[in-house]
Amino acid sequence: MLLVVFLCLAFVGSPSYAGSLIKKGEEGQPGTWYIGDTPPGGGTDLPVLLFVHGLNSSAKTWYEDNDMYQIAYNNGYQTAFIDLYGTRNMWDNGSLLAEKIEEIYQYFGRKLVLVTHSKGGIDTQSALVHYNAHPYVSNVITLGSPHKGSQLADLAYSSWASWLSDILGQKSDATYSLQTGYMSYFRSVTDEHANVNKNKYYTFAGKDWGSFGSSLYWGGLYLSSYGSNDGAVVVSHAYLPNGTMVRVDSSWNHSSIKSGSETFQWFQPYLTLNQTSSAQSFVSASLTGGAETESDMVVRGGEYVLGAATETFSVEKDVDRLSIDWMSAEPVNQIEVIDAQNKKQIVQVKSFRDNQFFKGAWHNVIQLNNPKPGKWTIHSTSAKENAFLLTVNYETKKQEKVKLKKSNHKDKWKVEVPSKNVKKNKLKMKVNVEALSETKPAQKIARKELKATDEIHLPEIQGEGIYNVTIDLEGEDVSGQPYERTIIKSIYVDKNGNHY
Repeated sequence: MLLVVFLCLAFVGSPSYAGSLIKKGEEGQPGTWYIGDTPPGGGTDLPVLLFVHGLNSSAKTWYEDNDMYQIAYNNGYQTAFIDLYGTRNMWDNGSLLAEKIEEIYQYFGRKLVLVTHSKGGIDTQSALVHYNAHPYVSNVITLGSPHKGSQLADLAYSSWASWLSDILGQKSDATYSLQTGYMSYFRSVTDEHANVNKNKYYTFAGKDWGSFGSSLYWGGLYLSSYGSNDGAVVVSHAYLPNGTMVRVDSSWNHSSIKSGSETFQWFQPYLTLNQTSSAQSFVSASLTGGAETESDMVVRGGEYVLGAATETFSVEKDVDRLSIDWMSAEPVNQIEVIDAQNKKQIVQVKSFRDNQFFKGAWHNVIQLNNPKPGKWTIHSTSAKENAFLLTVNYETKKQEKVKLKKSNHKDKWKVEVPSKNVKKNKLKMKVNVEALSETKPAQKIARKELKATDEIHLPEIQGEGIYNVTIDLEGEDVSGQPYERTIIKSIYVDKNGNHY
């Protein structure tokens, strides 16, 4: 009898394991969807969970090196996973996803809850709102989705990054559509749409960058000018108008936020067949982000000539730390850092490969404490044809950032500089405006040199499209030391001339 009791207890306490997936199409092809094992009891009183991946990803992100599938199965949920286009915009993916949502709904015979990561959240809203898939879905979970775009996409299309992005081939429809200017346009045609409230949206965001020497750490450092972020998406941009922000967690980065052991327990209350209307928001809904663009960075870029590249940047007084990233299309032979006294610095270079917006690029990261003020130089050599993007992040005691603000006029902007430590009358700015296309090379349409007190007036722009504005500020701080910063902004102009 004791043996029987023991065996029964052991059986009850043993975890159940999900097995192989059933696929409905050719593996890896956009539109292919996969069915998870049926959990004990069939889970017919629960919705089917459809998992939607993000940029440059695939359905495997949910069940390879991720316990999300297993945890959903153990909790009694039937699951499905889908492959979308990894490099196409929300319109192409939204149309495809809408078609497949209906197919999956018909297969199971009950409503779906969509669990989405990153750009998958945008593709999903496009499918439900613009392609009328809303009747087949109750609720939507978005994990680290850039509902207002990502400044990393702006950087990828900036004039300084063009050499590197072109060589890497990372200028895709997807990255193009994630620029903040275009996403502002997407919000304008989505947030007031008749279908926008047909489903409930529950959003989640993280504030961790991962470990030093990772793509997310570098992304987090760059995005820190814009606020708290998960290494790829600023928290304020993960908020969705008409949605509920459930949780912002300081331990989640852009990768870990899609892990079942990290987030399933938090979004499980919203996995219901009927729309949940009384969600508890753990975060103030007032955090929506402003219209300002801020910077405490210098950005430079170009190509290697005869196997070598040299770039300079300025360091003002009272900088506590410099974080330097020399990103290149190919591995480099060496990187030398020379300070303002023309002395070669002994530096530790942490090298790693990017798997995010600059997928395939090589980062070479250096951190320097208490750098001497003046003009610094970086020199690099490479054995292969190469291009580079240099970003320098300044950490100062005052933490005052340069700001780009919208003027009252639709196509005028104004730069605000830290008045206490920068001489405004010594500050000049070079403004570069380029017209962008998903497939064609950027077209330079303006390059002006202005005083920092001047308003920036965008040139008359012909036609619909995204226009990247890169502003390089050069001048002096109050002690007479050189001062530099870079501001990058994307602006979308629609067919009626409206700016976003």
